[in-house]
This record gives sequence, structure tokens and C-alpha cells, in this order.
Amino acid sequence: MSTREENLKKINDELEQLSDEELDNVAGGTYLESADDAKKFQKLGVKIYDNDIIGIPVLTHNEFVKLRDAFNKYGVTIKDNGGLAKGNEYYINDKLVTREEAWKHIEKQF
Repeated sequence: MSTREENLKKINDELEQLSDEELDNVAGGTYLESADDAKKFQKLGVKIYDNDIIGIPVLTHNEFVKLRDAFNKYGVTIKDNGGLAKGNEYYINDKLVTREEAWKHIEKQF
């Protein structure tokens, strides 16, 4: 079994192979926030992840598209601002809401 450090090195090695343009497509909002949103959808049975690196799910451009589509399907518009520091924005009926409010809205539909 690989150690955490070995796994992180493998992930970093894979990311180093991406171009700057590909990395820009991967990073939307805060990556951790978007990854957590994807996991929440997965728990509700909405498939987001198609890719992984050594067994760790990775949000690529296609997964970000699926994530945005999933939010839209359940009445939430997400604006991922790009980069790693500025958080995502969530809207219901064009009104800015907190992430928690957006998830309450979605979870009521299940």
C-alpha cells in the first residue's frame, strides 16, 4: 500500500503533465469546495466523477461541466470564479445565497 506522501507525489506528477490551459479548466472556485460539492452529489446518487488518479477522484473540465449541470438541474446556478482562493457563488432564482442554503434547496428535492 502506498503512503500518503507517495500518493501525493503521483498526483503532483500527473498534474505537472497538464498544460496551463488544462489546469485553468481544472481549477474553478476553490477546488476543495467544488470537490466537496461533487462528493455531496455522488452521495445523493448523482454521478459527477469519471476520472481518478491512483484511486483519488479528480475534477477535470468534464467533471466541472457535470457539476454545473447538476446544480442547474436542481435549481441552483453556480458561478465558479476560477483560481484556488475565491470561493464559488451560488444562486437560486438569480438571488445570491450561501452554499449551505443552496444545499438545503437541493437536498429538499431528494
